[in-house]
Amino acid sequence: MKNTITWFEINVANLKRSIKFYNHVLETEIRIMNMDDFPAMGVFPDEGVNGALVEEEGYEAPEHSGVMLYFDGSTGIDSYLKRVEEAGGFIMVPRTIVTEDIGFWGAFEDLDGNVLAFFEPPLISK
Repeated sequence: MKNTITWFEINVANLKRSIKFYNHVLETEIRIMNMDDFPAMGVFPDEGVNGALVEEEGYEAPEHSGVMLYFDGSTGIDSYLKRVEEAGGFIMVPRTIVTEDIGFWGAFEDLDGNVLAFFEPPLISK
């Protein structure tokens, strides 16, 4: 099995607002994809494991529980977390060491209350 995870979806209440947030935080261009019989999606541009923002009317995030999705923060978590705040999100865990061998993580809450994180391997810190 090449990747255990092959696709993820982040449910949001307002697709356009969330695309603007994630475009700023990740410095990327999420594209809108429309499909028959499915809600519009904001697809992340990636060649590996990929996913999308999916608008769900009346969406309310779980109370900070459930699956934790980590974005690649290998270029340094702090710049991502700064952009989270600039875009209106909330930092829940600042850049924090797991162990020197594992690396660092930082968590944030997006505009819809979803809790996600960044992972930074130890190489960038040495």
